[in-house]
Amino acid sequence: MTEFDNLLIKVAKQVFLNSEIDTLGRELGFTPTDVQRHIATNHKTQNVTWDGTLNMLRDWRKSQEIATEREGLKTALKKAGQIHLADELFPLSYSVSQTKIHDRDVKAKRRKVEIPSPSVKEDDQKQRDRDDTGDDMRKQVDENMDHDEKRAMLEKIKQPRKIVESKLTDLSNSSSKHLDTIKGDIQETLEDIKGNFNDIKREKNKLIRDIDKEADKEIRAIKERRQKQIEAYKGEIAREQKISEDKQAKLLPCLSDTDKISEIVSDKIMDLTGKIPDAIKDNQHDETLVNEAPQVLASIDENLSLNVHQDVSDCLDQIQNEVERVKFVEGEVDGKYYGRIDGYIGKWELVKSINISSVVKEPHVGGLVSDDEICVQDRNNFAVYVTNFKTQHTEKVIDGTGLITSCVPIGSTVIVSGIRGIDYSDDFVGRCITLFDRQWKVIRDISIPRIGEHDEVYFDVDKDGMIIAAQYCQYNIYVINPADGEIVNTINGDQAVWGAIQTLSSGDIVIAGYGASSVHHVISRSGEEKALIYRKGWWALSECRVDKLTDTLYVKYWDRAHKIITADQVSPDGIVQARRIVEYVRSNYSPKDVNPFLVTSSGNLVGCDGHKLHIYKKTFIL
Repeated sequence: MTEFDNLLIKVAKQVFLNSEIDTLGRELGFTPTDVQRHIATNHKTQNVTWDGTLNMLRDWRKSQEIATEREGLKTALKKAGQIHLADELFPLSYSVSQTKIHDRDVKAKRRKVEIPSPSVKEDDQKQRDRDDTGDDMRKQVDENMDHDEKRAMLEKIKQPRKIVESKLTDLSNSSSKHLDTIKGDIQETLEDIKGNFNDIKREKNKLIRDIDKEADKEIRAIKERRQKQIEAYKGEIAREQKISEDKQAKLLPCLSDTDKISEIVSDKIMDLTGKIPDAIKDNQHDETLVNEAPQVLASIDENLSLNVHQDVSDCLDQIQNEVERVKFVEGEVDGKYYGRIDGYIGKWELVKSINISSVVKEPHVGGLVSDDEICVQDRNNFAVYVTNFKTQHTEKVIDGTGLITSCVPIGSTVIVSGIRGIDYSDDFVGRCITLFDRQWKVIRDISIPRIGEHDEVYFDVDKDGMIIAAQYCQYNIYVINPADGEIVNTINGDQAVWGAIQTLSSGDIVIAGYGASSVHHVISRSGEEKALIYRKGWWALSECRVDKLTDTLYVKYWDRAHKIITADQVSPDGIVQARRIVEYVRSNYSPKDVNPFLVTSSGNLVGCDGHKLHIYKKTFIL
């Protein structure tokens, strides 16, 4: 085993990581496949060996010359990152001396065994000729020569030196020029590298700026979206706050009403509590009767006590019944929230009378357009006015076009008005229903199929905002979508519509019966009759209106015996709960009194005697 083979073994032992073996193998000229094959040899057994690495190094040596194999291995080790190992195996002084000795031995061997080529023979011959020439010159100089001959001879001897010096100068110049050229190439390459780097830098910086711009754009968009969302949420908060405040404003009176009811009940109980001792005391003043007939006094006391207690008990039962009927009701009417204390019968009190403006010559009530606004039409010229209950101000909103049959709001933005058909054909009652915005600008006209000769159409708006309409004296009731005016359903009932239509929260419909008489029918959405609203004494042209929050019915009629307008309170199943809850005298010029009796969303009643609007509010009594 040679010294270099020992070096190969040392390398195989020291370079043991697969990544290091791979790097060294590539620097030695092996393909990745060959390197992996040698690495695999290291892992053939359970214990990792360096046999594969040594085989790889020996395979490499086979392709190397003896003169260059050491330097080649050292160079490969350094390029592979094994600098310390290279310096350890090949010290500088040792490497140089060994290389020189080795080169000398190799040259000696070559002189012994190699056959000189023709060119080598010629070079040797030239060298021998130069040596002979020098010897001849030196012999000639040594002989007796004159001065000039000796100078000429010396010049001849110096000639080769001058040639060499000239060559050295030329070599130095050419080398310098060549190296300067190389240096220029290197400098140019460096400039190219710098230029390429600067180009890449500019390109990447542009990309960075583009990214920044895009990011800034996205950030602005995000900020804008955030601001919009924040503004939207703030708007929702403001709307919800207004809704909340409106609800609170409507509910606070309920607390006050509850306190008033509690006070009334307490006062009544206190009054009843005082009646028992007062009654006994009132029957103790006759001392004569006591002295003369104790048995009579005892009998009187006993009967009185029994009567008083019975009266008090009856009153207490009445109080309990009335209090138990009190309830808190709440819900949405025409898209707005309402809440109030209701359920009891109570007493209706006139809280306000409003003179209808003198500009309205023959007032006809069309309907409520809000909780505190009423639509009034002048039957003289059909002009339409709106009167505000709070301000008592009357404003003209529409010039005359036709007689209004009814007027109902849809939410807080739309008003539906029914006008006696002014544009009809054999098939349709045209422009019988008109949708207005709150500025009384026409949104659209709605037509329904026409049957028979009548051109009057009655309608109401249900809790879902759908229009429920029917032609006078006909059996078909149409469900109309106000958004497009299309009929979405037709109800075929057993009863004809002879007047006003009202809807209940259950979806049922109340219609005026034959000839708009004292009969009103409650029918389902399938047309089936569910209840008959009737009481003897209701005269023809009675009007029925519904409290949309409680479904309580109020039937207005003409009391011929007393010559007054009055109304009864009725449940949806036809039970009369209270009679003659309000009364007022009608005007002389309006003998038929076709003005309806209206119910506001807050539960107040509104009547019209032809000159004034009367507003009634229910209060709790015992």
